[in-house]
Amino acid sequence: MTFAENCGLIRELISARLDGETSNVENELLDNHIAQCAHCATVFQQLSVQHRQLRVYEAERVPDLAVGVLAKAHPPKLGRRGWIRQVLAVLGLTELTLSLPALLLGDDANAPVHVARHVGSLSVALGFALVYAAWKPTRAYGMLPFIGALAACMVVSSALDIALDNAGLLTEATHLVEFGGMYLVWLLAGSPRPRIPHNVFYQLTRGRES
Repeated sequence: MTFAENCGLIRELISARLDGETSNVENELLDNHIAQCAHCATVFQQLSVQHRQLRVYEAERVPDLAVGVLAKAHPPKLGRRGWIRQVLAVLGLTELTLSLPALLLGDDANAPVHVARHVGSLSVALGFALVYAAWKPTRAYGMLPFIGALAACMVVSSALDIALDNAGLLTEATHLVEFGGMYLVWLLAGSPRPRIPHNVFYQLTRGRES
């Protein structure tokens, strides 16, 4: 091996030594070479200085993003002592209990068995969703559209049936459980409200001014 080729190997050892990856034999070989080679000794000194500068280099300051990230993450609001989760779990179990006759027996206000079991399936799904939201409150925001749509449809359809004398008030009172569950999930999700786009808000406010 020529002296120039040996210098190329030594420069690889210099990089490895600065990273703490050389063995005792390699360290001895490196020390012996730079003691005889002024060029490699200069390279070793320059790289050592750069290596120290990079290790103590002050990290760039970045703005505090915690507030914005938490706002986007929609952290749940559990209420004092977590009462929302507790009541939501009770409502979810109640919904499951009330839906079992329709699901298993096909018994739901004289409806056909097939229809009753479909309604029971939806009620069971809603009950499981309420219990799951109580168990994993961080998922409440994402589950709100499903729970809200299902509960709202049940409550609205019950109101129409009562108004048209297709159902009695007492028989439809069980849907208050669904409405209460939807409301608690809404609270658990931080009481989100629909956001109006900026251009729409500007047009609305401009129309009022004119």
